[in-house]
Amino acid sequence: MPGARGVHHGGMREILFDRFGGPDVLTLRTDSPRPTAGPGEVLVEVAYAGLNPLDYKIRDGSSARAEGLALPAGTGREMAGTVIGAGPDSAELDEAELASRGLAPGTRVFGMRGPGDDRGVVAEVIAIAADDLAPIPDAVEAEMLPRWAGLALAGLTAIATVRDTARIQEGQSVLVHGGSGGVGQLLIPMVLEAGAARVWATGRARNAERIRELGAEPIAYDEADWQREILAATDGEGVDVVLDTHYFSTFLPSLDVLRPDGLIVALPTLADLSPARERGIRAEIPQIVTGRDRLDHLVQGLRSGAYPLEASQVLPMERIDEAHRLLEDGHTRGKLVIDVRA
Repeated sequence: MPGARGVHHGGMREILFDRFGGPDVLTLRTDSPRPTAGPGEVLVEVAYAGLNPLDYKIRDGSSARAEGLALPAGTGREMAGTVIGAGPDSAELDEAELASRGLAPGTRVFGMRGPGDDRGVVAEVIAIAADDLAPIPDAVEAEMLPRWAGLALAGLTAIATVRDTARIQEGQSVLVHGGSGGVGQLLIPMVLEAGAARVWATGRARNAERIRELGAEPIAYDEADWQREILAATDGEGVDVVLDTHYFSTFLPSLDVLRPDGLIVALPTLADLSPARERGIRAEIPQIVTGRDRLDHLVQGLRSGAYPLEASQVLPMERIDEAHRLLEDGHTRGKLVIDVRA
């Protein structure tokens, strides 16, 4: 990767890109200035950063979030690290206030940048709104931190999908596309938690056991016709709800496996819902809602084992281009995480 192995000249290490394009535009800068925390913000020393498909869509310019983005820009939206302290202008975040929020300096935290914050997180130190963070329980062992780095965005997406948009009801049948992916591994347990009677999830054959562990019935799309499998399993009636994390190859075919009064939820924010609506089928796109209450809910779920999210691959900052290629490939199991300390 161009610039990935520069000589350290002070400052901090940070991943930046100065133009839109492929993974090769990502550069590891070794002398970035440390940020200053603004009002309501804290400084966090980042240990791990979780990556998501949104990251490469911002990098290549295809995401709506890329519009008006000031370059050079950072990458990544979610992380886990340790609070260093508040900024000099954060009068409302004195030591007592930070302590009351469980964010005293030295506290391990996880979180994601809010919708209006375009800064990256793959950097040794970041400034981030205190409201976008939650503490990681003291009992969590250090080797588990990569999972926490990948929890916030996937978890908040899953909550918005299941609770706010699909509003899963007791006894419903649900099909999840991409059950072994980062969001999928949280959608399945949340759907079951909401009372779904039967849940299927598509994924590669090699990930079938993982999907089964999460509580869903796996359908190996690389070995079987998933449409035929669903219709056979439901006696031709179809399912009540489809949660589609893939969209591009699955959205249109999914319309044929929905019950007449069914709902399809497509997760990509730029998904075109018109083919469904033209057929009179309800179709929605979830909108992430941030907030400490939702982050705390994810803490409880991960700690209890109810949300057993995997961090399947952890790569150093020098391999950020490889990480983005894996994201684009679309077959990452669980979460892909960058070790900012390595």
